[in-house]
Amino acid sequence: MCSISGVVWTTPHSPEETLELVRSMNRALRHRGPDGEGAAVVAGGRLTRHHWDGRGGPLFAPVSTASRSATTLGLGMNRLSIRDVEAGHQPMADRSDQVTIVFNGEIYNTEELGAELAGSGVTFRTRSDTEVLLEAYMRWGRACVEKLAGMFAFAIWDERDQSLFIARDRLGIKPLVWARTKEAILFGSELKALLATGLVAKRVRRSAVDQFLFHLYVPAPNAPLEDVHVLEPGHTLLLKNGELRIQRYWSLSFAPGAPKSLDVHAETFKTLFDQAVGSHLLSDVPVGAFLSGGLDSSAVVATMKRLGQGQVHTYTVGFDVKQYDESSDAAEAARFIGTEHEEVRVSITDLENDIVRVLSHYDQPFADPSAVPTYVLCRETAKRVKVALAGDGSDEQLAGYPRARHFAMLEAARRSPAAARAAFAWALDRAAPLLGGYRRRVRNLADYANVLRNGGASDPMSAYIHLRHVFRNGWHGRILTPDFAEHVGREDPSFHIHAVADQSSAVDPITRLLEVEVHTYLPNDILMKVDMASGAHGLEVRVPFLDHRLVEAVAAMPLQAKLGLRRTKVVLREALRGSLPPGALRKRKQGFHLPVAQWLRGAGKGMLFDTVLSQRATQRGYFRPEVLRQLADEHVEQRADHSGMLWSLLGLEIWHRTWVD
Repeated sequence: MCSISGVVWTTPHSPEETLELVRSMNRALRHRGPDGEGAAVVAGGRLTRHHWDGRGGPLFAPVSTASRSATTLGLGMNRLSIRDVEAGHQPMADRSDQVTIVFNGEIYNTEELGAELAGSGVTFRTRSDTEVLLEAYMRWGRACVEKLAGMFAFAIWDERDQSLFIARDRLGIKPLVWARTKEAILFGSELKALLATGLVAKRVRRSAVDQFLFHLYVPAPNAPLEDVHVLEPGHTLLLKNGELRIQRYWSLSFAPGAPKSLDVHAETFKTLFDQAVGSHLLSDVPVGAFLSGGLDSSAVVATMKRLGQGQVHTYTVGFDVKQYDESSDAAEAARFIGTEHEEVRVSITDLENDIVRVLSHYDQPFADPSAVPTYVLCRETAKRVKVALAGDGSDEQLAGYPRARHFAMLEAARRSPAAARAAFAWALDRAAPLLGGYRRRVRNLADYANVLRNGGASDPMSAYIHLRHVFRNGWHGRILTPDFAEHVGREDPSFHIHAVADQSSAVDPITRLLEVEVHTYLPNDILMKVDMASGAHGLEVRVPFLDHRLVEAVAAMPLQAKLGLRRTKVVLREALRGSLPPGALRKRKQGFHLPVAQWLRGAGKGMLFDTVLSQRATQRGYFRPEVLRQLADEHVEQRADHSGMLWSLLGLEIWHRTWVD
């Protein structure tokens, strides 16, 4: 976990001005890399590299070489030292001082690439993966990204052709935002860095607000401010001769592979998963793991143990409210696998005290409530280790979320005749109050049937968009002011979902859903959440399920290897049969939840009214004040559960106050 940032001026600036601006970006991102800081400045005919330790003192004297660049630019980075702690300082240059890199992430096939490069005559000066990446660029140029296995965002300044080359990993594990302003082109690991320069206008992209209401995140390549963009996963950005070009370098196909038995698929999965976990253990500092007791984290931890990691240290957070507490499941899994397990007890009151802190840390609107417990878990784990493995990325590939089955039901409704849909909606409307614990699921089906009855049957992704949309059952239309509704009504808030679905090579609707999830929900929600939560505490979280070689293999497997009549994640269960604790195999998908509904009716009620219903909020022109009041009153008085909508509105307003006002 590090940070990178940079500026390319469009007009001449002094070395001193450039260095100060880069250091302001570094200061904004210091939480991501507290062990050291670096900067490289190209200005006035010189390229100068600076390195400081974690206390801000110089590691050694600045290194300066001649530069023929007419462009003035600066690169910055903060380091969390994990590989070659003593020598892997950045920015790093090649032997000729012609190519300079700043890099955030990990390259997991360092040994293979290093051996290949050494065979061609390269002599390495360090043991860091940064140098391997740098030498890969020297050997293969910008095509080096195709040879990398890892999580990364990096920037390379090449004096030889006066180009800046930026790349982001295939799945979007590491973030990268950029902006073009009148004065400069800026980039950084988080929006905070760009805002720290004072060069980015705080003009909110209004369509992004509507997209957030639909998906609880702002989908890439959009960002919440008009001048800011997200470099999408699997893409590169090249700035050369004043021209900026973005290009995709990796595509994932969900077309079915050659027919094979489940046993063969399971063996393939096991081989690739073992390789992924093994490569993710490379580190010069201790490595731990998150363990919830669920299938995914147990699979990672059991494989760590089986690969001879030695004593595996695992961590979980236990809560004092039973329905949100997975600590007993984690303890059972730890005993079965044989880990050194540590449980951090947190009261719901303690968790609630972190809510504003967490919402304020996210510099883009974000409303996944699990961000709060994830933040707490990362904070407590970071007190013990610098690196932790996690089980993220399995659900999206292997149909682990309940919505995969719900989608199948809704898709069947979409394909039925119009008269049948109308009758279906009528029956479900009347059945919902009578079905007790199934009421929410039936209500969801009834809402969707009404969507279909009102013209949504032509969109094959309407079921998924409905499942993801918090403001359904007419609330989205009611809550928007007329002016805001007219402004955003011309754009598709689900453009990113339709773009993936329209180009999908999947042969069935559920596999197409998984493809959409991998390309949209995974990078925009799950990976952003984990990166921001871990980065806040200088913790590097690694996700072996997202080794791209494993992802490519799983994508080509048939649906039956992922979702069965009674089982999810079929191939994972088969591949690790005998290695997983019985509780993990039986455990239903729980997720990392926060008791939002209760909090908004209790301790959070004052914040809700003072924030969402404030004059400051309503004057933004997005929402009708009377509808906001209706939502809040009905929820607080327990006449309805509007917690999802109110939490989203709270997050949006806190984002405005922290990063825009």
